[in-house]
Amino acid sequence: MYKYISLILITALISFSCGKKDSTTNQNVKPPTKQQVQPNDNTTNTQQSGSNFYSVKNVGASAGGKQFIDFGWNEDSKDKKLSDYKGKVILLNFWATWCGPCRKELPALSQIADEFKGKNFQLIGVSVDQNPNALTNFLKSNSLSYTILHEDSGLLDKYMAVMGNDQNVIPQTFIIDKNGKVVENIVGSRSKEDFVSQINKYL
Repeated sequence: MYKYISLILITALISFSCGKKDSTTNQNVKPPTKQQVQPNDNTTNTQQSGSNFYSVKNVGASAGGKQFIDFGWNEDSKDKKLSDYKGKVILLNFWATWCGPCRKELPALSQIADEFKGKNFQLIGVSVDQNPNALTNFLKSNSLSYTILHEDSGLLDKYMAVMGNDQNVIPQTFIIDKNGKVVENIVGSRSKEDFVSQINKYL
């Protein structure tokens, strides 16, 4: 009986997630159309080098416990870092353009970012695409209403370590509370309602 339950759980996880590292050929999977991702023409992100994302830099070390790991990026010629949003609930979503379950939840995340504006909430997406050009091309056709970063050097691994998680798949989402503690680790894609339920617990 235990074997059957384990098999069901593994099958469910595979259906709602992708392996974090995919082959180069999978990086060339045709992205969904604008209609599939429901672009937001009022996105506040400005273009950087013809894309719509910013590169992660200055990744910090773990402070121990379940405290968030800080990192920075340059947005519109301004240096920003995750700790700038301390005092807000942060939803940190790791994804990639070649991951079907990741793309599936992007419309819900865009809607959440819009609906939670002004509510002490910040949504940040972190692409782990090995080839930044795949992300550039994806975002040319698919606008998202929240900050998109790119990092493929181990930031997700560090967050997984904070939560004691060894499920090396995407999408993975981390919720950080107002005190900077990582309080939720959501493995696999989720519906808008699931995300909202988790966010509301900490607002």
